Amino acid sequence: MKIRFKCIQCGACCKDISGKLTSSRGLPLFEWEVKKIKKLAKKHNLPIEIKPIDNILDKLSGLYFCTGYLIKNEPCTFLKNNKCLIYKNRPIICRAFPIAKNPLFLRNAPNLSCFSECPNFNFNHFIFKSLNLKEGKPYIITNKKITKEYNNTFDKETFGNSFIKENIFLYFNNIISTLSKNKLIDIKISKENKKIPPIPFFEFLVKRKFIKNKDKIKIINKLLRPNYN
Repeated sequence: MKIRFKCIQCGACCKDISGKLTSSRGLPLFEWEVKKIKKLAKKHNLPIEIKPIDNILDKLSGLYFCTGYLIKNEPCTFLKNNKCLIYKNRPIICRAFPIAKNPLFLRNAPNLSCFSECPNFNFNHFIFKSLNLKEGKPYIITNKKITKEYNNTFDKETFGNSFIKENIFLYFNNIISTLSKNKLIDIKISKENKKIPPIPFFEFLVKRKFIKNKDKIKIINKLLRPNYN
């Protein structure tokens, strides 16, 4: 029997916004979302605490950068009466919920860790009934089939945003890996330094002249378009 995910506005995901991200407590934001979120918090006269998700030092330039940010308010500051005050402007991570890992970026079959926690959806049923997967046994499932099933169960917008999220992470990892391999950067993870806050990743790329400032927006806009067909 096919099932379909439907939000019943219980607010559970907004009350525990970190979910399984126990090592990084908070709601992840991409750098271009931060300004908009702060503006929305000010508009609604709400407290907002946003901190870098990491602090990476490039030893060659002495610059610190981060790959993203976290909203530290928990429950989410935008939750009111189990409803999101900024639903139409909510971050990508929220738009992708409950898909934590897009299946097109997996080497193996989806499992429970590929989803964010939601008390009102049977993820076991989806994996083993809708996808017809059997635990511990080999599987054959094409990208076309898995995309169709995800879209039928969640919706194309959710699936598309989960793809965008993973694609951005992949882009960051590939750029950092390539620059490191070519010895253009020499990085190490550092502890938070309140005196020297890290700059956003794209700003770092501009400062190091790896990309031009005018190209930054073009790259971001391209990353925000799901292109998995």
